[in-house]
Amino acid sequence: MQVLDRAFDIARKKNYKIVFPENDDERIVDAAKFLSKERLAEIIWLDNSKLSSDNISTILKIRPSIKKSIAEKLIKKPLYFAGSILATGQADALVAGASNSTKRVIEAASLTVGMSDDIVNISSYFLMISPNNKEYIFSDCAVNTFIDEEILEDIALNASKAANKLLGYSKIALLSFSTLASGEGDSVKMVRSVTESLNQKGLDVYGPIQGDAAVVNSIAKLKGINYEGNLNVFIFPSLDAGNIAYKLCQNLGGFKSLGPFLQGFKKPVCDLSRGASTEDIISSSLLTLASI
Repeated sequence: MQVLDRAFDIARKKNYKIVFPENDDERIVDAAKFLSKERLAEIIWLDNSKLSSDNISTILKIRPSIKKSIAEKLIKKPLYFAGSILATGQADALVAGASNSTKRVIEAASLTVGMSDDIVNISSYFLMISPNNKEYIFSDCAVNTFIDEEILEDIALNASKAANKLLGYSKIALLSFSTLASGEGDSVKMVRSVTESLNQKGLDVYGPIQGDAAVVNSIAKLKGINYEGNLNVFIFPSLDAGNIAYKLCQNLGGFKSLGPFLQGFKKPVCDLSRGASTEDIISSSLLTLASI
């Protein structure tokens, strides 16, 4: 697993700090102990006695319309407190989701960490590792129930950045039930339009492309698409498609899935699967740090 090896190396060379808001979860505690013992990260646990006006200000800065009394109540919640610690620079990454839903993690990070200025929407990606150790980015599989051209392009751009950072390169497949002009429909038109836009921006992107053609070069050639090497960023046209695909790959295909990692916040936020093992939490934490 090359990407995990690189993540371990990066963590050992840096002195990154991770804030874990779910310190009542045994899996989190065990993962944190390992990371600390192996000197892979400094762990920050929440301490309510250290709550200050600086923490409260993170919410008021992002959402000035919120009453201070409400911000004071929110910041006492672990996810919001952890987000404020990340926002104020006391931590380098936030890892949560073992016992909280994706929705709750995003809500807290949105009000404390805030979205990057150039982001249309928060999205997510999974790192997928095949049984023969091929590595892929799947996006978006966890967040956006509605996707239009603007959001799809934003998802692809951010997933491409993640692939470049973690995998060393980005070759994007904009997936569809159609390859090029073999089929028509609103989703095909959307994928085609986004492919053209991303090509104009200089990204290495292919679409609309069906799943088999995105994986097998010879099939792609038969359908009129020619690419060298392997496509490693799979962008799905809907949350249904992405979520179903990653779960089938994981449970039928023997893939290892890590994430979801959230894209679009000003600082790194990882949203764990609630079924994550201690090993998964360790790996996801290190990959989050490697994305900095």
